[in-house]
Amino acid sequence: MRVLVPRVTVLAAIAAAALACSRSKAPSGDDSTGVLQPTPGLARTDAAHAGEVAGHDLPEIKWRDTLTVLMPYNSTTYFLYKGEPMGYEYELLKAFAQAHHVVLKVVAIQKRDSLMRFLLAGRGDLVAARLIPMEEDTGRVAFTRPLYHTEPVLVQRGAPPAVAERALPKSVDTALKAGPAEPPTPTINVRARLVQRPSELAGQRVTVQKKAPYVPTLIELADSLTGDLQVVEVDSSAEALIRGVARGAIQYTVAEGNVAELQGSVYKNLVIRPVIGASKPVAWAVRREARQLRDSLNRWIGDEKTRGVLDRLYKKYFIDARGFQTRLESRYLTSTTGTLSPYDELLRRYAPQIGWDWRLLGSQAYQESRFNPRARSWAGATGLLQLMPSTARSLGVRVLTDPEQNVRGAVKYLQDLERHWAKNVADSTERLKFVLASFNAGTGHVEDAQRLAEKHGDDPLKWAQVSYWLLQLSKTEYYDDPVVKYGFCRGMEPVAYVTVILDRFDHYRQFVTTA
Repeated sequence: MRVLVPRVTVLAAIAAAALACSRSKAPSGDDSTGVLQPTPGLARTDAAHAGEVAGHDLPEIKWRDTLTVLMPYNSTTYFLYKGEPMGYEYELLKAFAQAHHVVLKVVAIQKRDSLMRFLLAGRGDLVAARLIPMEEDTGRVAFTRPLYHTEPVLVQRGAPPAVAERALPKSVDTALKAGPAEPPTPTINVRARLVQRPSELAGQRVTVQKKAPYVPTLIELADSLTGDLQVVEVDSSAEALIRGVARGAIQYTVAEGNVAELQGSVYKNLVIRPVIGASKPVAWAVRREARQLRDSLNRWIGDEKTRGVLDRLYKKYFIDARGFQTRLESRYLTSTTGTLSPYDELLRRYAPQIGWDWRLLGSQAYQESRFNPRARSWAGATGLLQLMPSTARSLGVRVLTDPEQNVRGAVKYLQDLERHWAKNVADSTERLKFVLASFNAGTGHVEDAQRLAEKHGDDPLKWAQVSYWLLQLSKTEYYDDPVVKYGFCRGMEPVAYVTVILDRFDHYRQFVTTA
């Protein structure tokens, strides 16, 4: 116990077990840092691994072609839903990266106090975490202009959990119940009278996130109170603390008003009031020396605000309560349930036949069909992995819309491609990219690009160089070259195909276990 000011007590309490309810498998992480470590597999060369130094300012970011962002997974910043990464700050930064022609790399770090430490250590270029600038950080990092403003509110329970939970959706009701490994939830009597004004918190206990920006506000509030105000800091997310209030594990918490209102749209027994402090800006953080990156972010934020992009995304993630509830109730909110699709078991069963991580095959299936077994392209490709009818027949697939037949056939085809490329591309990481590109565009076009690369002095066994020449195959001067045997190719499609599948695989590895 440490006393910050008279009448304020801060308890170094870690109550995660009682508060962090999940419906299924939670993403695994390093307990010491909160970093979600990717599982070894057929991954790209990993600048995404949190142990690797990311770089410095914008010119270095462009040189290495990667913007590395440190962010937590939560209900609005970054999460996986139905196989696709989503989130307010994720979508904004993806658009920023695209505007600057770099790849967005996300390193998921849950512990709030690890975010700045990793940024300052050079393991990321930027922190995006619903950050409210705090005085202790302004001397260490630089903040961008605000994305939006929000005010801290008290979250309290307006009815007993037993009464309110009967009105909750079944999946949410399940999520609120303690698991068998959890300690007994402490019983707290529901107050007969709700707190209407901050001054009524005298003699009460408020549980907040560790190092939350609201602690200074609570300290200031305590100076005006006649009784003690206990502030308990815990290693937990704002969402988990709000759930803790809903189920009676804790009595009060303080959270951003927009986050609390969103959670309150599901947990109907919550009362989101009163406001306990002034409205604060939410921004991104970069290293102080990264001036060009900060200036570029500020200009981009200003432009996108003018265009209405920030407002549109804010409504999508903070105002659309129905969309939020739909995601929360879905078994395919992967960042909570660990489930990607209805076909996870099928993908797990067949991926080892080609030596792949099943999540990689899942990323390809999402790219091909969005996990829709009845999907059909304009060219006639059908099923989870979009097999052409002629290819399917040669692989013994009779019913293209049957998920198991489609996956089994696709894996056979991938095995053929793997054997083909193993003859001259020895490096398995490089070979994977040639295999994926060939699945999309055919081996002939990829080999044409190899021949062009070799003719112009590039390495025909390096995807980064071959992909450049694949892009050139849409131009007459190149597809008419004597070394080109298969003619025109819309090279942007296979190049993007490889990039997007491997990028999504990186997201899957951070949220979904291999088991």
